[in-house]
Amino acid sequence: MKIRTYPCLIIFILASCTQPANESRSDSGPPLPHHIKLSWVTSPATSQAVSWRTGARVTQGYLEYAEATASPFFQDDIIQIKAQSDSLTSDDGLWNYHTVNIKGLKPNSLYSYRVGSDSSWSEWSEFRTATGGLEPFKFIYFGDVQRDIYSLGSRAIRQAILANPDAKFMLYGGDMVHRGALNIENWNEFFPAGGWIFKNIPTIATPGNHEHVNAKSGEDLADLWYLNFAFPKNGPENHLEETFYVDYNNIRVISLNLCRYKFKEDRKEIYKWTESRLKEFTGDWVFITHHYAMDASARNRKPGIRFPEFKKLYERYQVPILLTGHEHVYARGRMGADFPIYVVSVAGPYQNAIQFGDWIERAGTSLQLYQEIHVSPDTLHYVAKTVVGEVYDDFTIIRDKSGKLNFKVKDNLMPESLIPTINFGERYDKELVDSYEADKEAYLKRNKE
Repeated sequence: MKIRTYPCLIIFILASCTQPANESRSDSGPPLPHHIKLSWVTSPATSQAVSWRTGARVTQGYLEYAEATASPFFQDDIIQIKAQSDSLTSDDGLWNYHTVNIKGLKPNSLYSYRVGSDSSWSEWSEFRTATGGLEPFKFIYFGDVQRDIYSLGSRAIRQAILANPDAKFMLYGGDMVHRGALNIENWNEFFPAGGWIFKNIPTIATPGNHEHVNAKSGEDLADLWYLNFAFPKNGPENHLEETFYVDYNNIRVISLNLCRYKFKEDRKEIYKWTESRLKEFTGDWVFITHHYAMDASARNRKPGIRFPEFKKLYERYQVPILLTGHEHVYARGRMGADFPIYVVSVAGPYQNAIQFGDWIERAGTSLQLYQEIHVSPDTLHYVAKTVVGEVYDDFTIIRDKSGKLNFKVKDNLMPESLIPTINFGERYDKELVDSYEADKEAYLKRNKE
């Protein structure tokens, strides 16, 4: 039998497998909706926001939903909603972006939904509304994903959800991508990195400096942030969908875009708003996330408290945990007060060498991590895991009957990974490289005492 070969076809297939599906240019790609994700604009118990993207030819989108059933014959129960649609020309052409906020849902109920138009529809996916009650639940926190998102950053997202399929939402601490105004190698990798996960588990995110057009400016959050995500518009005026809060059952999650901290008026507005949100909250737990860590921990950055007045505010209101990123290392500790517990983490492959600040009680480098946060009315259980499932850090915060918070770290944690990042000697000044081992030994000795 003579075997025919088709070298051109083989080359095309291999080339197409090196990039995520549906990520070709807008004018040549399929009209199918993609980058589909869940978030919240209003109450998680009675609403669900859905956002997605289509090519240039699909200018209007629709969402269809129904209360989920085991039977596939639910066509008569489908409700259709017309999306709010906008367009943007980016580095890879013109795309259309669509958002629907479904309201009037029943608490603790499972719904099926799909998005599209005409004959181009997504698959049906499911989401469950929050109960609005006090039952235990968990969510997942991710530090920076940022670079090599699809090839390596995807490990953290996928392994976290495989290990925690019942997580109620994902919280991202900024720098999900490296260039927030670009799709190629950025958003075109981030959303396929999670794939169906984003369609079934809601996302909350705070902006990082790299979600801005200029990563050093802090004042030009990219248009793609607002088009890709639908977040609450309950923040200060001129800070909508970047500084906001979400109340999920008995907790409040506050996102602060402190990339704008260097601007006096922005700083004052965010501080005043944050104080009001802390003062008014009557639930059990508040989590605050902002991208920049309270203190610089990357070895080549100037150490020091970045947001001193916010630090005092968090201490005054006994915020239990502050979730941050930016440093591309792992660090956990306290800064002169029992609370908050300051957490710095990294999910992606870009890593820094660490400087061992006096506040750090546990450190980690050259690791991809995710964090499970288990919530009940009187207890928070925090577990940081590597992408291969090792428990890297583990602590509990318990509120006693008097309202006092008590902090305890699990015994016998695995040894700390303090391996300097790849190309350490090339990326850092000689003085920082030469002093590393002595600094590390001093840190380890200090934490044993």
